[in-house]
Amino acid sequence: MSPPRTVAVVPARYGSSRFPGKPLAELLGRPMIAHVVERAVAAGVFDAVWVATDDERIAAAARQAGAVARMTRADHATGTDRVAEAVADLPGDAIVVNVQGDEPLVPPALLRSIVGTMRDDPRLAIVTAACTDRDAAAFANPNVVKVVTDAAGDALYFSRAAIPYSRRAATSFLRHVGIYGFRCEALQRFVALPPFALEAIEGLEQLRALAHGMRIRVLVSELETIGVDTPEDLKAVATRLAGL
Repeated sequence: MSPPRTVAVVPARYGSSRFPGKPLAELLGRPMIAHVVERAVAAGVFDAVWVATDDERIAAAARQAGAVARMTRADHATGTDRVAEAVADLPGDAIVVNVQGDEPLVPPALLRSIVGTMRDDPRLAIVTAACTDRDAAAFANPNVVKVVTDAAGDALYFSRAAIPYSRRAATSFLRHVGIYGFRCEALQRFVALPPFALEAIEGLEQLRALAHGMRIRVLVSELETIGVDTPEDLKAVATRLAGL
C-alpha cells in the first residue's frame, strides 16, 4: 500500500495588528513567504507544498516561489482553521504539516522528522515539536510556550507559565516549537471541537485538543525555528540568514 498523501500547508494572511503585510515583507530581496516555501520544498518529504490564503498578492508570491496557492475564506480565526479548509478534500489518513508562514528559518530536517515520526506510527494523529532550553529568562517569559510530557512523550499540558515548577535551582524545560503534523481526519475533528476555557485563558488552541482527549505527541529535537512577529524580528532573521 502506498503511503498517504503528505502535504505541507503554509497559512498566510495579509492583515496583522503588529506587522501588516508580514508574509510579503522583504527578506534578503524576496518576500518572507518565499523563504518558508523554499524550506518546506527542501525537506523533500512532501508531495505538495501549498500556501493557504485569502489574499491574491500572497497567492501570487506563493506561486512564484513554487507553491500551489489554495484560496480560503477571509474570516478564519486561526491559521489552523485556514489549513483545515485548504485540505478538506484530502483523504482522512493524509499527513498535513502546518508550517507557519512567519517562520522563514524552519529547519527542513525538523519537517522531515515530523513526517517520519507519523509515517513510522500510523496511530499518531497529531505531532508537534519542542526543544530543550535552559535559559532562565525564556522560562519566565510568557511569550515562550512550554510543554510537559508523559512517559510516552505525549503532551500533558502547554502553558505560557513556567512549567514544570522547580523547588530547587533553575532547571531545563521543553520550549514548544509551533509546527504541527496532523492526520487530515484529526485536523478536521479538531477544528470542529467547541472552544475550551483553558484555551482562552492561555491563548493556546492546542489545549482544546488535550481537553477533548486528543493525544499530541511531542517530538523533542535540538532543531528550532524563530518566528517573525515584528519588523525588528525580521531584521534579526535577515542578519542570521545573511550569516549562514
